[in-house]
Amino acid sequence: MNNIKAIIFDYDGVIVDSFPSIFEIYKEICDKFKLDFPSEIEEFRKIYGYNYQECCQNLGIKGKNIDRANEIFKTRIIEKKHQIFDGIENVLIELNKKYKLFIVSATYETEVLSKINNNNLKKYFQGIYCKIDKKIKKSIIINNLLKEKGFLKEEIIFIGDRTIDYDIAKKVGLDDSNIIIVDYGWGYDKEKVKIENIAHKPNDILRILNS
Repeated sequence: MNNIKAIIFDYDGVIVDSFPSIFEIYKEICDKFKLDFPSEIEEFRKIYGYNYQECCQNLGIKGKNIDRANEIFKTRIIEKKHQIFDGIENVLIELNKKYKLFIVSATYETEVLSKINNNNLKKYFQGIYCKIDKKIKKSIIINNLLKEKGFLKEEIIFIGDRTIDYDIAKKVGLDDSNIIIVDYGWGYDKEKVKIENIAHKPNDILRILNS
């Protein structure tokens, strides 16, 4: 991977362990709407599904309650404290010596910046790009980043943790060799995502890039 110039990180499930917070917030939302909610986080992981729309559908959140749920989520997520994954900062330190690092996330900008700043990680990144407008797709944000910085698709690595991240990377036009999926995060569909670059722990990211 000598031609790689930049690495684009997803945020949730790759850098920060936010899923326990997501579990707690959706429990609050379902309690408010008097909906059934799983008692175990692993059951919720299965229910969450492909994206938040599927999560709402699976939980029975419908109509105007979807917008209400999003507002609750937006407020509560900033208040939550997530742990960064053990070893991820060392990975950032090492990669920052050789590559330009970026974050591209569909999470609210205020949430990403607050947690990145609180954990003193911002210094490792050349830029943090968040999905401010829900109409702008994550794939477009990545393509705009490549155009802005002058990177070719074969010069970047994208790191995500979910099936949707893999699909986004493919929509951008990345080869499987330019995608790393971590399985220590939110989880992905192993039947749909079949690539060699799987990181079982943060340090595996370094191993893959050095291979």
